[in-house]
Amino acid sequence: MKPGLSHLTLSFIFSLLWVTPVQAMTETAVPAQVNSELAYALRFVGPDRENPASLSVERLHGLIGFLEQAKAGKALFHPENPKGLVSAYYETDVGRDMEHLLRLTYSPDVPEVFTAPSTLRRADWTRVEADGGKLPRLWERRGTPEAPAHFTGVEHLVNTPDQTTGAYYDYDLARTVILTRYQGRPLLLSLSKQTGVSGVGRKGLIVGPDERWDYLYTGETGLNHFGIGWAKTYMYDSCSVALYLESPTPQRRVRLGVFKWLSAGWSGINMVKTEHIHAGLARYGATFKQIVEHPKLTDLQGVERHLKAIQSLPEPRLKQIAADYLTQLGKQARQRGLLNAVETDALLGADQSGKGTQRGDLESIVVIEYLKKLLGRPHQVDLTQVLADSQ
Repeated sequence: MKPGLSHLTLSFIFSLLWVTPVQAMTETAVPAQVNSELAYALRFVGPDRENPASLSVERLHGLIGFLEQAKAGKALFHPENPKGLVSAYYETDVGRDMEHLLRLTYSPDVPEVFTAPSTLRRADWTRVEADGGKLPRLWERRGTPEAPAHFTGVEHLVNTPDQTTGAYYDYDLARTVILTRYQGRPLLLSLSKQTGVSGVGRKGLIVGPDERWDYLYTGETGLNHFGIGWAKTYMYDSCSVALYLESPTPQRRVRLGVFKWLSAGWSGINMVKTEHIHAGLARYGATFKQIVEHPKLTDLQGVERHLKAIQSLPEPRLKQIAADYLTQLGKQARQRGLLNAVETDALLGADQSGKGTQRGDLESIVVIEYLKKLLGRPHQVDLTQVLADSQ
C-alpha cells in the first residue's frame, strides 16, 4: 500500500471505480422465508455439507415461489448478508428446455467457457465426486424428490477482466449440483462456496466491446487505473444458489434465478456493492441466454464433436492458433491505445502464445473462437481446417 493513503481514502477511491450504472433501481430485501430456505440450500455444499440426496423440495416452496413470481421492474433484490458478504439476485427466462441446458452446461464434452465466454477465462473440475470422477450426464437421469440425481466436487476458475477495474482472479469453489423435480417439472440447483481467498487480482484488458469476448491477460498484479494500478485486491469469499426451473407451459422454457454473495477488495475491506454483483450476473445471464437460445445450437452432437476435436489438438497446433489470435488482438489493443509496442511484446513473449499461457488457456481461446464462428460473430482466426478434420 502506498504511504499516506488511509483505508477510508482507499475505500472512497475504490467505490468510485466500481460504480456500475443501475437505472433507477431500488434495493429490496427478499422475504424472510426466502432467506431461511437459502440458508437451508447452502447446507448441501462445502466440506461440511449434508448429503445432497437428503435435500427436501418441500422445504423450498418459498424460494421457488419467489423465483416464479412476477417482479417489480425497478427492484434490485438481495438476500441477507451472512458473514459480512454483500449480495444480489438476478433472473432471466431461457427459451430452451432443461435437457438442452444440461447438455450445454454440465456435459463432460462441453467446456464451461462455451456458455460463459464473457465471464470465464477457464474452468477446471479438480475433483468430481461421481462415478468415474467425471461429470455425470444428468440429462440421462430422472432426478425425483425421493431420489435426486446429484454430484459434488471442486472447481478451479479464472474469470475474465472486470468491466471497470480490469482485474481478473483465480479461485476455487466447492460445488454441489442437484437435479430433482417440483410439481412434476425438472428443477436443478447449482450451489457453490468459495474455498479460501483467491489469488491476487491481476491486470486484464477488454479489447473492443465486451460483447466481442476478446480479452488479454497480462499476469501483472494490480488494477488498470491510473493512480492505484498497484493495488493488491482479492476475492475474499463468495457463495451462490442458482435455480433452474422448467416452465409448465408447452414452450418448455426454463427460468434461471441466481442468488450470489461476495466479498472482494483490498486490505481485508469489502469494496463490493449490490449493484456490482447484479451487473456481473447480468453480464453472465445475457450472454448465456444468447448462446443457448441460438438456432445454430440445435445440433448438439455436432457441437460436441467439434469441441472434442479442439480438445484433442496437439499442443503445437493449439499454440499456433492461439498465437494467431493473440497477434491480432495485440494489434487491436495497440490501435485502441490500450498497449504500446513494448507492452505487447512483453505480454505475448517470444513464442507469441501469451505470457504464462497454459494448455487450458489455449483450449479456451480456440473454443471461444469456434463459438463466435458458430454464432456468426466476428472472430480472429480461421478454424475451417480444424472443424473439417473433425467430420
